[in-house]
Amino acid sequence: MDEKLALHGGTPVRNQPFGPSHDFGDEEIAALTEVVRSGSIGKGSRVAQFERAFAAKHGVKHAIAINSGTSAMHLCVAAVNPDPGDEIIVTPWTSGGSIIGALLHNCVPVFADIDDTYTLDPKDVEAKITPRTRAIIAVHLFGNPCNMAALREIANRHKIFLLEDCCQAHFAEYQGQVVGTMGDINGFSFGGKHLSAGMGGAVLTNHEGLWERAILFGDTGLPRANGPYAGRPYANYFLAPNYRINDLIGAVLLTQLAKVDGYIAKKIYAAEQIQAQVADLEEITPQRVRSGDRHTYWVLGFTLATDRLTCNAWEFANALNKEGIPAGGPYIGSSKEGPLYRNPFLAEPNMYGHSRFPFDYGRDKPIDYRLVECPNGEALMQRGFNIQMHPSMDDEDIADIVHAIRKVTLHYRQRVHNGHTS
Repeated sequence: MDEKLALHGGTPVRNQPFGPSHDFGDEEIAALTEVVRSGSIGKGSRVAQFERAFAAKHGVKHAIAINSGTSAMHLCVAAVNPDPGDEIIVTPWTSGGSIIGALLHNCVPVFADIDDTYTLDPKDVEAKITPRTRAIIAVHLFGNPCNMAALREIANRHKIFLLEDCCQAHFAEYQGQVVGTMGDINGFSFGGKHLSAGMGGAVLTNHEGLWERAILFGDTGLPRANGPYAGRPYANYFLAPNYRINDLIGAVLLTQLAKVDGYIAKKIYAAEQIQAQVADLEEITPQRVRSGDRHTYWVLGFTLATDRLTCNAWEFANALNKEGIPAGGPYIGSSKEGPLYRNPFLAEPNMYGHSRFPFDYGRDKPIDYRLVECPNGEALMQRGFNIQMHPSMDDEDIADIVHAIRKVTLHYRQRVHNGHTS
């Protein structure tokens, strides 16, 4: 007999919160204290030290530390230096931070569909390329790498840039190669992700020209010592914001960098254990990981076979929450406001005053995002639920998550009796 759901007055599987998402302790306190006592908390030696360490850990020449993942993706676009109206291909199942920089640079996002890895389908990317296409943004969603070989081949053949959004995927690997090393220039977030200082981001690149433009762009286009414009007269050389961070953030990132491998190993262990222990539930399918890839599980994602259940994905996630398991429903909200092309800032649009710029720039017919569809992704992601992974999750925590998923699934499972669904 099925257990009564907590949603309906039953006993919750779990009554205590899960452990912390990061280990902030004496090391961070000591590092912050040292910076404060130095009397210099601006961008200085700690930021520079972190940049060197982060680049070295990836085997990449250049790292630029900045204030957020959104800023990191803006730097990536700015480094390419697109013209207004240029198109950038991206997935609609991502944070708005993936494309806000492109829009602020007056570019036009073009949305390509996804496959069951929840990442870009290279065939649809190819179909969306036009003479205006300037770049592709490969978003490694939840920590699962995109098909980088296919996207790299497309980018090379069409002579366009390939950018990686690694904000959710620190140290994930595509066929043995760590993400953030395969694109022309690549962005990271440190705002609560695997590596976190509560805020911050970084850009990685081996490309000298893109590094030069990016490092200047994050610092209002000003020449600095040891930078690409060192020695030039002090002036703003092109339009650019201030995305710098300070040594307090740099100090925390340095201490966390020493811990991140352990965080990731524990998240992978927990995610793989959960998947193995619910593998017999035919109504649940985990995000597909390609053979040879390494998913680092910032989030553990599943797709529901809702035709076999008497609930939708939002109801399923709500039931898990009532059981004491924090779970999210379909990524990026509902089917109405879900994929980014249905968000009001694009669909209305609500961008630059009452204009339709840049969606009408140099075009006979403005782009209307209300008409955009990515049918495979909409069908897939509308049936999704996800659980945030914590490195503190132990076997008892894993058992509670598995128990709750099984309890909710069995409750909503459709049973067929005498040809009728009950």
